[in-house]
Amino acid sequence: MRQAIRNRTTWRFRAVCSHWRASTDTPRDPTLADPRFRPRGWIPICENIGLRPADAGWIAYLHAATGKVRRGMLPEAVRGHRIVGFTDGLVVLLDTRTAAIRVVHPFTRVTVHFPTLAIFFHTVVRLHPSFSMDSFIWMNAFVCAAAGRPASIAVVITFPDMPLVITAQPGSKSWSMVNTDLNLSTTLPFNGRLYGMRQDNNQLVQVYPGTNNPASPAAIVVAQVPNGISDRPSNCVYYLVETMASMLLVVLHKNANNSATGFTLLAVDLRRGKLTPVTGLGGDKALFLGHDRCVSVSSKNLPSIVVGNTIHFAMPGSNPVTEYSFDDSLFKKPATQSQLHNGVRPIRWPVRPYTLADHLITYCHHREWTRGLMFHEFYYVPASYSKLREIIAAQDSKVVVPELIERNGELTVMEPVELPPKATPLLAIPLSYLNR
Repeated sequence: MRQAIRNRTTWRFRAVCSHWRASTDTPRDPTLADPRFRPRGWIPICENIGLRPADAGWIAYLHAATGKVRRGMLPEAVRGHRIVGFTDGLVVLLDTRTAAIRVVHPFTRVTVHFPTLAIFFHTVVRLHPSFSMDSFIWMNAFVCAAAGRPASIAVVITFPDMPLVITAQPGSKSWSMVNTDLNLSTTLPFNGRLYGMRQDNNQLVQVYPGTNNPASPAAIVVAQVPNGISDRPSNCVYYLVETMASMLLVVLHKNANNSATGFTLLAVDLRRGKLTPVTGLGGDKALFLGHDRCVSVSSKNLPSIVVGNTIHFAMPGSNPVTEYSFDDSLFKKPATQSQLHNGVRPIRWPVRPYTLADHLITYCHHREWTRGLMFHEFYYVPASYSKLREIIAAQDSKVVVPELIERNGELTVMEPVELPPKATPLLAIPLSYLNR
């Protein structure tokens, strides 16, 4: 048992005696700051067509080391919220009525509350030249160790197509700016910090915590991608992924026709600020890459489902999911995947059951995951799926940012108006809609 504890094995007991409980730390850490009690290694998977996990009230988790699946029930108070991120298995949600942020442990249901984004939205985000409501709706939220408060967490938020990074801690009255000029192509929460790749100069930077200069906040440069990494550096696509407790920078090379030609793997040495080329994934690791998230799994733990030394990613096209093998340097299309439509109209019903690879690539693409749709089937929704498009638009329109009012010379948030419940809430998408 001592060896298992040193290896971070999770033990589940149906019941334990009071003496055991009294002599051990409680896993119901009210701050969620202790990484020992986070559901690391548990990957949220998409189970149903069109059933948003936040509406269903539970999330199915896959344990990458054992293949076991367990449901994590969300507290009643956060059901119907919008899921905007995951870190170490913790769920980050946006309250669609108040624009407040919550962080939830899916197994203990401990919830940590963060301030509303309403004031920041009206005074900063909405006034930015590159603002769009789509950028706000599809924010990316991460859980980090709070800077200067070791026994607390912080939530860090980035916005697609906007160079803003903001943060808040539990008990904060408002959100504060981390960076005002940082466009990131990929991000990775790692060891309590947030890292990312700059789009403008291909630098790997530590986004949070940044420099200690509040007058001019800036990211900390970790390493610079070598100039000779590719003969077409502007065509490269970068992904950050945690594998074997280390950080790996994956570089996808593309030619002038935007077709994939190969990969370069760079091990990240954070202490020395170096990027070291590696030749493979150790034979047993398989990477699943997306611009929202990346994940690494071992074929030794899942031998019948995942092939080792491979990379699964998406390229534009009618069948986007692609597999690359370092053993033969070939790009392949997974044989288990099938197209539901030809880009115009439906051609077949969904093929079930889905494979583990289907679930993992969907987890890496947050838009499809949070809508309850499998990525390889609904990466593009044709106009002929009119009902499906209507339901997606209705889900996105639920995000409401309360207005501000001035009281005693200060801006405060108006209380949200309680709406009567609908007779038939839009929770799931009937299969009949998919072939219309």
